[in-house]
Amino acid sequence: MVSSRGLRRTLLSFQLRTRYRLSSIAAKLTFLEKWLILGTVIGVLSSLFATFFYVLLEIMTSLTLKVMGAHTPLRGYTDLGVAVIELRDAINVFLIIPAILGGALVSSLLVFTFAPEAEGHGTDAAIRAFHKLAGILRARVPIIKAVASAFTIGSGGSGGVEGPSALMGAGIGSVLAQKLGLGLWDRRIALVSGMAGALSALFRAPIGTAIFAVEALFRRDIAVQALIPALISAIIGYAVTLPFWGYSEVFPHIQADIRVLYTASALASYIILAFVAAIFGIFYVEAFYGARRLFARYIKRVWLRPVAGALLTGIIGLFVPHVLGSGRQLLTRFLEDPSIVLSTSPSHDILWITIVLLIVAIAKIAATSFSIGTGGSGGVFAPGIMAGALIGYAFGISLGKPLAGIDPLVYSYLGMAAFFAAASKTPLATSLMVAEMSGNYGLLVPALLASYLARELSGERTIYESQLPHRVRPEVINIEAVLTMLRRKGKIIGVKAIDIAEKRFKPLTIRDTVARAIELIAGLRQHIIPVVDDQGRVLGAIDASFLEKLLATPPATLIGSIDIRKPPVIREDEDIVHIMTVLEEAEEEGMDYVIVVDKDLRYKGIILYHDLVAATIASYLHSINGGRAHAKKPQSTPIHGPIAIHERELDHQL
Repeated sequence: MVSSRGLRRTLLSFQLRTRYRLSSIAAKLTFLEKWLILGTVIGVLSSLFATFFYVLLEIMTSLTLKVMGAHTPLRGYTDLGVAVIELRDAINVFLIIPAILGGALVSSLLVFTFAPEAEGHGTDAAIRAFHKLAGILRARVPIIKAVASAFTIGSGGSGGVEGPSALMGAGIGSVLAQKLGLGLWDRRIALVSGMAGALSALFRAPIGTAIFAVEALFRRDIAVQALIPALISAIIGYAVTLPFWGYSEVFPHIQADIRVLYTASALASYIILAFVAAIFGIFYVEAFYGARRLFARYIKRVWLRPVAGALLTGIIGLFVPHVLGSGRQLLTRFLEDPSIVLSTSPSHDILWITIVLLIVAIAKIAATSFSIGTGGSGGVFAPGIMAGALIGYAFGISLGKPLAGIDPLVYSYLGMAAFFAAASKTPLATSLMVAEMSGNYGLLVPALLASYLARELSGERTIYESQLPHRVRPEVINIEAVLTMLRRKGKIIGVKAIDIAEKRFKPLTIRDTVARAIELIAGLRQHIIPVVDDQGRVLGAIDASFLEKLLATPPATLIGSIDIRKPPVIREDEDIVHIMTVLEEAEEEGMDYVIVVDKDLRYKGIILYHDLVAATIASYLHSINGGRAHAKKPQSTPIHGPIAIHERELDHQL
């Protein structure tokens, strides 16, 4: 009889041999061949898992309704708000608050006990895993996220299906990549592909969701390398799940005359709509994170915050039941017949209808902030496009139709795109998704115009706080990956800023001349010149980007009399994690270095990105060698040669 230890060895040996063979096969494939295979597998798995979640959500909503006294089938409702409106006479509406509290409590305990990374709106967690966690998510995350979100949304919490689906898909892509032993870059691409496949399954917009998966990662950029794999996964996910949902669009198809959509007055109305959407988009973001800060200040137990938020959502739901649930089903009903929201209107007065629509939209934003902003499990996309559609319709009946003669429902669709683009900085994706979900590509150009303008008007604040402004250099990714692996191993990097500070960059004083600075930079002796006062305290720095200004300054001018850059400064005892954070902030200002000072702000050296890469990799190798190798102070060499070799080894290690 084979012992359990022998069986484990056999299984481990089989796993390692399989992984090695798959890696050998993958190494021989081109990029497109590899991702045709992987993208297909990820698309199938992520879309089926997303479908499972949506069915689970329907079941949970139905069970909530049965607790409230209704007799409904297990499939049919995904928005408790729609059910409350349609079945008001058959249920006890005062059970809304106990139901939503119970769902929030179960969801919170599940998340904070078994998978804290599944907290809140899942898309942001997936973005954070892409940027900060080397594309690594635990296998339990998709399951916990599905069940927890079904409890939150199914019991009446205001959260969307996009966030849970994105995190579930990301988790499936990440786990599959880890099981196959893929490297750092492939694992991150697999994560994005999983997001695209899951979202495509639920929103039936393969092009838009693929673009969303690569655009949501950054505020002003896209992950180009992941675009083709994301498209493959999204198309496969769409095809696999069509039999479950049918072959129609998510939202009612709307007819719109192209000749009317592109008149001068129509274009002017889209520009005005962008201003309105930007204002409400900013309000969405501020309300969402304002709720989080408020609850964090007064409620110290993290698992209790979503429950307290659910209480406030339930109170809102008693008076405005439209806010209960994701909002996706109610939005579909509204686009078919606006009376589901406007039934309380005593007349057809435009001002009154506009006020009602805006009240419901603001209530939805508030409910989502209380349900998800406090740490509840759900998404922000479906509530966002519901609010955007109501705001767009209000704009359409009050200004759009009188100005351009366009059906107010057209502005509902455009409002979805512009509002969420302002909140999430994803104008291309939201425009494409609205066009696909409505089945009318004639809306694409108006949506793009309103969305891009709304994005610009709304500034840099975003509902996805883990977004980066733009793609970062590979060194950053390698450092983040090493830090992630060390955290997983329970290791702490003991390297301090002074250990890796380069002292070859000699400072100039404020009494030196511009000619001296030009001589150092133009002579390629050093491309960064710290500037200090007579006591050696750092005042700023001159780098190569400053050369043009120096050349336009009289050579005899003293450095102390010109404006110089104010680079980031860190203390000599700061650790690698803090240095990394400061370097990322500096890169947004076009600098790839930080200046190290002592406690009296006297100059001690400069840290460049490649210095940090070398030190971090050395620390990682030190940890996996059991302390036999010691992290040495790196030499100041370009980011190639030995360091590049370490990075290739690192990619396989991670």
